[in-house]
Amino acid sequence: MSETSNYFSSSDGHFCDVENCRIRTSLKLHTFGRRFYSCRYWSPDDDRACKFFRWLDTSICCTRGAAVAPIVIAKFNRLEHAVEVANEESKQAHALTAAALERERVAKRKFERAKVARMISEDKAKKLTIALVVLGVMFLVLLILSTRFGEVKIRQMCLP
Repeated sequence: MSETSNYFSSSDGHFCDVENCRIRTSLKLHTFGRRFYSCRYWSPDDDRACKFFRWLDTSICCTRGAAVAPIVIAKFNRLEHAVEVANEESKQAHALTAAALERERVAKRKFERAKVARMISEDKAKKLTIALVVLGVMFLVLLILSTRFGEVKIRQMCLP
């Protein structure tokens, strides 16, 4: 950051001066706690944003701020790392959930196919049972009719 600057933005049509600015606090290590004026459209990371800037005070920074800044920044870095780890764990959990849902869908499809195959098998078994009963009845009718009319003797039906 420079010491002071004036900026006129023709695209937004605003002129930055101390009267139109916001007071902010620096969180940088070497200027921690130091107050400054900046445009309301100011952004430290955006090159297209208004860059009007002016220090509110002339001192470098407060001694307490200089002593506390490394501790705060270290804690902030630890918390950022914890957030990154939590985000990575969340991504892994989402991936595992998606894989489990896919396995569940595959299992449901297999279950439905097995259910249909079982129903087809049961239907075939019923048809075969009916066919076997009808065949047995026909055989008994034929046996009764043949013995009744005497055309075929029971001995003739037996294998030699």
